[in-house]
Amino acid sequence: MTQSTLGDIPTTVLTPASRRPSRSPARAVLRQVDYERAFDVLESCDTAPSLPDFREQLVESLGTTFGLRHVSFFEGATFHSTFGDLAPLTEGLTLKMLPEYHDRWSRYDLFGSPAAMRQLVTTGVSSLVELRTMGALPASADAYVRHFLQATWRMESAAAMRLELPGGHTALVGMFDSAPDRLGHWELAALRLLARQLSAVTRRLPVSRRHAALAGLSERQRQVVRLVADGLSNAEIAETLSLAEDSVKKYVSRILATTGCGSRMELALLARAST
Repeated sequence: MTQSTLGDIPTTVLTPASRRPSRSPARAVLRQVDYERAFDVLESCDTAPSLPDFREQLVESLGTTFGLRHVSFFEGATFHSTFGDLAPLTEGLTLKMLPEYHDRWSRYDLFGSPAAMRQLVTTGVSSLVELRTMGALPASADAYVRHFLQATWRMESAAAMRLELPGGHTALVGMFDSAPDRLGHWELAALRLLARQLSAVTRRLPVSRRHAALAGLSERQRQVVRLVADGLSNAEIAETLSLAEDSVKKYVSRILATTGCGSRMELALLARAST
């Protein structure tokens, strides 16, 4: 295989000698069509200005490129707290599944089991079919699969992708389908490539659209923001930056409009949270 780039993300280009499938799910070599699908998803997400935009673009792209219509995007400060995310992004039936999941099943989630956690940490992706080949599932995870996923929602395929977020936080992208073969060998191998590449994107993203807007300000605007965060008045900012006070008022007004903050205090809190 040879190396190329997609934006600022290193990618791997398939060569004829690399077309033999591997037994290791973490090192499986993809076919050309699978690389193309992975690249399509990367292209759709690489320009996301913030984490919320990335979430939406990823979920949409997984549906368009892989045919995955039932997808969720959970976030948490730690791996295990991710399952308790009360406001995940959901697509397809995962929205209807959410209330029962939170009420009864989140602590028994298949992808919170030790074997799944090892797979997610080492390869970025874990799947129901792979976990079953490793031996009997824990009783609680088996009940989650049989009663919740299969009996109630008719989901025969299930997989999760782990992504690294800013500040050491974690995202888990859940993917489900009624077709048992929707998430096969090649799909899982492509998703593992994506997990590695997408984490390079998500680690550097602003965590909100307001943080993204703050990062996009000019240097002079950022100077004004820092002084607002320090509690200076417009007159004090004007004196510090050698500006007219009316100019400072205009700067502050434009910054509030750009970031969507409703007050100087809200802007100051946003600025402090971004440092």
